[in-house]
Amino acid sequence: MTHKIKVNYLSQVGLATFFLFAVLIISCAAPEKRLEKEQLTLVYRSQSTLGSEIKKLRLEHPIKISNEQTRNHLLSLHYQELSLLGKKKYIFSSNDVLDITPLITKALNRMKANNILYYEVDTPKGTTSGSIFRAKGKIHWRFKAIKGVNFLNTSFPGFRGSTWRLLPINGKTYGQSKNIFSSKAQENWITSSLDLPVESKRGHSLKTLQKSSRNTSPALEHKRPKNSPVNQRELKKRLQFLKELRDQKLINSGEYEHKRKELLDQFL
Repeated sequence: MTHKIKVNYLSQVGLATFFLFAVLIISCAAPEKRLEKEQLTLVYRSQSTLGSEIKKLRLEHPIKISNEQTRNHLLSLHYQELSLLGKKKYIFSSNDVLDITPLITKALNRMKANNILYYEVDTPKGTTSGSIFRAKGKIHWRFKAIKGVNFLNTSFPGFRGSTWRLLPINGKTYGQSKNIFSSKAQENWITSSLDLPVESKRGHSLKTLQKSSRNTSPALEHKRPKNSPVNQRELKKRLQFLKELRDQKLINSGEYEHKRKELLDQFL
């Protein structure tokens, strides 16, 4: 190889290396796409950002799940406070379930193969947050915090661990972290099959809320003129939110146009 050819070759390699690092830097610096609606925040995150036990899993995405299936999971999730009189409690209230089910369902159905869905739900007692993904035929719910209290997975002497744990009832099991010597149940990580029966008591409560919402909304709209400032502000807010759903690919163009026409007919 002559000196001139060698210089040209090294220049090309250097240029290619520069562009490769530039792409990596830009991709790492790119902000996460977030969807925020009232008390709910949704973010698609890369599988590589999670712990080693998650990185090793072969994710089965998108998750083909219905609103009813999502609702049944949300209704059935329990936790227990680790205190002397700690009781079994539901993680999400019926109102929370009613509000967040449609968006979580759409997000799971549009999730890419190497992504997981991170969520935050603001409640009066604090934020509940975690990740949802599917692997090995199971849907996984991995919680970071419940009602403002983070999960602390530690067993060091002199350090207090978490003050809560999930309860794997109704056919659920704990997720496992493994090493070459043993495996350990992760008490903030629940796995279960996609189909779950709804709990009759909570299901009845949710149907009551839905019926009440349908019965009261038309009456309120009837009392308020369609062209009132309040209605115009509400229309603008809903149209903006609908646009965000489309931009985040949580709904397609056909769904966007259909819902947009419904809103215009309702408020104009």
